[in-house]
Amino acid sequence: MNKIQLIIFAFFLFSLQCVSSANTKIYITTGFTSPVSDFYREVLSEADKRLKNISISFETLPAERSLVLANRGINDGECCRIPTLIINEYNNLVPVNESFFSARFSAFAKQDAIDIKRFEDLKPYSVGTVEGWKIAVKKVKAIKPAQTHIVTTPEQMFHMLDQHRLDYGIMGYLSGLQVITTLNMDNIKAIQPPLVEKPLFLLLHKKHKSLIPKFNKVIKHMKNDGTIDNLYRKLLVNLKQKHNG
Repeated sequence: MNKIQLIIFAFFLFSLQCVSSANTKIYITTGFTSPVSDFYREVLSEADKRLKNISISFETLPAERSLVLANRGINDGECCRIPTLIINEYNNLVPVNESFFSARFSAFAKQDAIDIKRFEDLKPYSVGTVEGWKIAVKKVKAIKPAQTHIVTTPEQMFHMLDQHRLDYGIMGYLSGLQVITTLNMDNIKAIQPPLVEKPLFLLLHKKHKSLIPKFNKVIKHMKNDGTIDNLYRKLLVNLKQKHNG
């Protein structure tokens, strides 16, 4: 093998090494639906651009399936959860330390509703929430309102509000805005501020534990440079414009 052939062969081996190490493909799913999943997609798409040698793909799945497949290692991660609520059952998942989204649970009511600042303020009223919103269901049951209604869909809850069968309905702020926009219920508003905010965290399967420092770093940078806030603000403006339009 002459010198030129050796150089070509060495370059070929180097190229193979670069290709093999260039991209760790990470397949992340979420059990959240739009608009929260839209926000996750935007954030992870930006993270994909910034993470060196990591390629992220993202998909929405049914909530339980998303967790199960990530925990089994069939998928690589799940976005995003409160680790303490799921870690005992899904113990192969490891949280990234930096949170980029907080679940905001709000009280929704007719426009003439009085201010509600905390869950305990709901006690004298007829209150509804939706199965699957575990934090909201737990909080509502704990305060024991005058009437409690746990319904199967957000649409059912908002129709009950519209028909004065509920005084207040409790669910995630962004998801609630999306539903009342879809239903054209301009007479129903989210009471500010939210009743509770809980930070959620991206979870990776333990086989990708070594990638957590990289995710921590890029998410922190995106928070510090305003990217996260800008993406959230953009989503919120679009939702409000649809609701008011």
